[in-house]
Amino acid sequence: MRHQKHGRKFGRKSGPRHALFASLVNALFEHEHIRTTDAKAKEIRRIAEKAITWATSVGKVMTNDKADAEDKARVVHAMRMAGRVVKQKATLQKLFSEIGPRFVGRPGGYTRVLKIGNRKGDAAPMSIIELVDRGNAKAESAPVETKSVEAKPAKKKAAAKDDAKVEKAPKKTKAAKSEGTSAE
Repeated sequence: MRHQKHGRKFGRKSGPRHALFASLVNALFEHEHIRTTDAKAKEIRRIAEKAITWATSVGKVMTNDKADAEDKARVVHAMRMAGRVVKQKATLQKLFSEIGPRFVGRPGGYTRVLKIGNRKGDAAPMSIIELVDRGNAKAESAPVETKSVEAKPAKKKAAAKDDAKVEKAPKKTKAAKSEGTSAE
C-alpha cells in the first residue's frame, strides 16, 4: 500500500523537484497558461490551486482600501504562505492583485489541464495547463470577425480554366513535328 506517498518524484531529489514546481507555477501565474508534460501539469495543478486559494482568501481585503491591522496581518500571512511556492515578487503581486480577486467566490477548480498529444522527440504525452477564466477575458475584449465566403469567384476561376483549355492549341507529337519540318 502507498499510504502517504502522494506526488510524483520525476527522478529528482527533493530540492531540484521543488525548484521545478516553483518555476512551473511561477510561469503559469505569469503567462496564465503553459505547455508541459502530462505528469508535470497534473502535479503543479495541486500546488497552483493551493496558492490561488491563499490569494482568494484575502481577495476582498486586497480590493478594500480601508483595512484594519488584523486584515493586513491576514494579507501578509497569505502572501508568505503563497510565497513558499511563488518565488518572484512581481508574480506574487500579480497573483494577489489580479488572479486572486478574479476567483473570489469560486469554490476551487481554478485550473484546467488539456491534453494536446505526444511530443515529437520522445513521444511524451503533452498538456496545456491554464487558468479557467483565461479564455473568457480575452474573448470579451477582442471579438472575432468572420467574413462570408462567396461561391461565385470559385465558379469564375473554374470557367476561366475551361476557357484556357479551349484556347490552347493541341500539342504536336514528334511525328507531327517531323512532318511539319520536312514540308517546309
